[in-house]
Amino acid sequence: MRGLLVFVALVAVAAAAVRVRLDSQEVRLNKLTARFQRLSDSVDSSAGGASASVGKVEALNYRLDDAVGDGCAKGQFQCGGSVRQCVSLISVCDGTSNCVNGADEEVCDSPLAAGSSWVGTTVYDYCTRRKPETITLVINSFETKPYFTNKAYVGASFMLSTADDDESESVFFISEGTYCYGCRLLSTNPPESDDLGLTCKFDQGDDSKCTGYIVRQATQEKCAKFAFVKQ
Repeated sequence: MRGLLVFVALVAVAAAAVRVRLDSQEVRLNKLTARFQRLSDSVDSSAGGASASVGKVEALNYRLDDAVGDGCAKGQFQCGGSVRQCVSLISVCDGTSNCVNGADEEVCDSPLAAGSSWVGTTVYDYCTRRKPETITLVINSFETKPYFTNKAYVGASFMLSTADDDESESVFFISEGTYCYGCRLLSTNPPESDDLGLTCKFDQGDDSKCTGYIVRQATQEKCAKFAFVKQ
């Protein structure tokens, strides 16, 4: 009997802990939603600074999607707007509006271009051998094929830089990858045999910034993060 009472008590404690965690997540989500609504109202009511406000709304929208999902399956594009609609990523930028609001044909201008350069500073790094303080990314080529217009093929160079009190060191790599228009995501292949590739997602509401991750290709684990800014 005593053992049963102990078990019941443990279950009650665990249930309470789960409720607290769910409540805290709900509070966080409610705060994000309220902030999103305030920013949206600000954009609607004010012409001045509209571009910056729209960027803030877009960035917050990405955060909400990361927290609760956007309602679309993997490989789909969220059309947004008042009517939630999902279309295939393959149909994005194909010249035909598949979204009711035409959103899938409005994301076809890339923030990347041949000759552009970006510098990323370390946020955290749990996996790279060199532990660079910065990564300089240069887009060598950027090409969209006429028969596969939902993504572009990218050639890129990387310079990994580290420094200490005695010396600084830089190493260079060349890689290839793709830019997904509907995902707003650059993905590059591992330049070495360590299975670590670089991605950069334009999720800041600002085309001059992207969130970079070092990703293990086999598992898609994000094991390092860099904040990239266009130069």
